[in-house]
Amino acid sequence: MSHRMIAAAFAAFLVPASLGSIPAAAQQLDATAATPESVKWNPAPFPGITIAVAAGNPTATGMYAIFVKFAPGAKAPPHTHPDQRIVTVLSGTIRVGIGPEIDEGKAAVLGPGSVVIIPGDALHYGWTTESEALLQEVGTAPTGTQIWSKAAGK
Repeated sequence: MSHRMIAAAFAAFLVPASLGSIPAAAQQLDATAATPESVKWNPAPFPGITIAVAAGNPTATGMYAIFVKFAPGAKAPPHTHPDQRIVTVLSGTIRVGIGPEIDEGKAAVLGPGSVVIIPGDALHYGWTTESEALLQEVGTAPTGTQIWSKAAGK
């Protein structure tokens, strides 16, 4: 028997055997879809900012995705989240920075398609100027928002 035939026979045996060990939930191919127009928007802890859950449950466990909408001129002062966030700008322009106070000179200006990764427990902030911005944030629940005490007093 040639090496190719042995390899093919071995692969033919392993593939079905390995599929039998995949949990039923992983074999299910249902997908969850959400658009900014199909979700329920709620106020965020900051004026001019609203959030909507796109997938998962940010207060339970597991992965989640949320949409975050900044009105023109909205500001999120320094705050943290316990989980790492992967943030994608879907539309508009937002300024984002890391640190204990808003520093316009150190903020990154991010437009559509830009991605920023905010580490868990990292103080960060963001704001828009003259236009609205729509973001998608993905993280691992449970999560929350802790406003930095010095920012809360301002």
